Amino acid sequence: MFFLIALCLLANSAFAGTSTELRASSQASAPYSLELSAKEKAWLARHKTIRVAFDDSLPPYSFVDQSGKFNGIAVDIFNALSQKLPIRFEHQPRKSWNQIYRAVAERRTDVVATMVDRPERRLLFNFTHPYLTKSLAIITRENDTAIKTPSDLAGKTVAYVLNYQYGEGIKKNHPNIKPHAVKSMLECLQAVSAKKSDACITFVGTASYLQTQHPLKGIKFAGFYERRTADESIAVRGDWPILAGIMQKGLDALSEAEMNAIYFKWVPPPSPPPVTAKESAAQESVVHTIKTVPVPPRHEENYWLSAWPLLLVLGVVGLWTLRVRLHHRHPVPPPQNPPSPDTQTVTASPNDFEEMLLKRATELKNRDTRFRNLIENQSKNYFFFQCDKQSKITYVSPSVTAILGYKPEKFITDFQSRITDHPENIRISRLLELCRQGKPCPPYALEVYDSHNERRWLEITSEPVYDEFGNCVGVDCLVFEITKRKQEDERLIWLSFHDELTGLANRRMLVDHLQQAITMAHRTRMSLALLFLDLDGFKSVNDKMGHAAGDYALKEVAIKLSGIVRDSDTAARLGGDEFALLLPDGDETAAAAVAKKIVNKLNEPIAYGETAIQFGVSIGIALYPRHGTDCDTLLHYADASMYYAKQKRLGFSFQAGT
Repeated sequence: MFFLIALCLLANSAFAGTSTELRASSQASAPYSLELSAKEKAWLARHKTIRVAFDDSLPPYSFVDQSGKFNGIAVDIFNALSQKLPIRFEHQPRKSWNQIYRAVAERRTDVVATMVDRPERRLLFNFTHPYLTKSLAIITRENDTAIKTPSDLAGKTVAYVLNYQYGEGIKKNHPNIKPHAVKSMLECLQAVSAKKSDACITFVGTASYLQTQHPLKGIKFAGFYERRTADESIAVRGDWPILAGIMQKGLDALSEAEMNAIYFKWVPPPSPPPVTAKESAAQESVVHTIKTVPVPPRHEENYWLSAWPLLLVLGVVGLWTLRVRLHHRHPVPPPQNPPSPDTQTVTASPNDFEEMLLKRATELKNRDTRFRNLIENQSKNYFFFQCDKQSKITYVSPSVTAILGYKPEKFITDFQSRITDHPENIRISRLLELCRQGKPCPPYALEVYDSHNERRWLEITSEPVYDEFGNCVGVDCLVFEITKRKQEDERLIWLSFHDELTGLANRRMLVDHLQQAITMAHRTRMSLALLFLDLDGFKSVNDKMGHAAGDYALKEVAIKLSGIVRDSDTAARLGGDEFALLLPDGDETAAAAVAKKIVNKLNEPIAYGETAIQFGVSIGIALYPRHGTDCDTLLHYADASMYYAKQKRLGFSFQAGT
């Protein structure tokens, strides 16, 4: 059985490797019928209009055209979704990224059309699976044969867009390049075409679209810099997980033809280049003859790798055929050739034949009984259930009672109603449908309510079951209880972005949010403010009252800061008694007002038992772009301003000491 599971996963991974779909959420080419549950239909009846915000600055995915209207792939996909779902999508007015973020947090916007799913964003948003993929490409001059991979960029002049997050990564990972920062994706390509740089790094789809809109000659796609660096999902406000599930069903219902029609409307595929007889025989140098930056159908990165899918598909077909033959639950022995009249000495009677069939049936029944006993006796670890092709559960092992508290008959009748509305449960019906079609799917996690209405996580490995003719007749599911593991994983993700003592953001999250805020401030020509805080006299609290009192005081400081800032702001603890605040759209006036509130609030004594804890605070403030245009510069300036405020006993300062 375990060999068959491994074979199934191998075949599945091979299919995933050859997928050329634009969507990451649906990998089957079979038609998908959109089925909404009664709960989903009732919810949509109460919410017929959904407010959607679009990014306005990244063609061809989502941008504002010359007439001031939103346009692009994501806009067309939402138009297609409105035909699949009983929803009217209302486009929100053009806003900065920070304004979009705040509007969703304040429930003034319901959906963001394109957003990268990151752990810290899951506190505010529910995400669908990614439906747009974005890869970074290396663009060079047409006659350049030296640059093909990122390692070839050493010593070269490389153009990239200023204030994009990937630009900082390029400088960090390739210190030997000669950086050439530009203001837009178009300028990035023009720098290569005009021989101002040897190469540029940009998004594949954006580069191809811009080349169709502007006269750019003499450039080509040389290779990938990074694959799928910013896959885009639909982000739904955090209190509406049911809408995320509905949107996912809508995406799954869009066919391959519909998605390709939308994608190729914005980025038409290049015409096949002429191939000489010698090139055809050698099957090489095709990529170097392409005169435009190519764009793949669906997944960008697979377009240039399409030379080998045929061999891989043949291999997968071979694996699949072997798997179908091996996975018959009750294999029938091959028929024996009838003995020839010359060699036949004994003829079996009808009674002998019936006895043989009875013996064979008994052997199969005993084997199936032993298998079930093996599963059922491991009650502390897992349970097992079977369902038919209509998803009706036909059997569950008694060990389900020890894990979820249900009697087997109760599990069979109530299981569907005990599935929670967690966003990860969205894809379950789709995966089971694939399995019922006889197509392998990987193990998946499912959140359910146990008999005490506590949330529990299950990991399910499903396998299609075939009859002797190779027809899929149902699904076998092996279920492990993984609640503790899931909670530990979520806690590790949370700890990677938060301070464990105070619950505030840590330095990593602050820098990430600061980089995003800088990018948006650059695009919208707005300012932002970064406040660096240090508690005055805090060391004496630990020395005189102990670390327990100090920890209590730090938690109280975190509570006070959280009460001052807005939802769109970021409050962080950097370590020890140092804190920071990021005001994404804050100017000098707003920063000064917030600083005064903090000084007044933190000067108030903190009650600790029968004593009071008293200390002050010094605040340094850095403004973008006045004091810097990148993360390191702003952090350094705010830190220096804080020390200046501490030395001069000013409370807060915009001035760094000399």
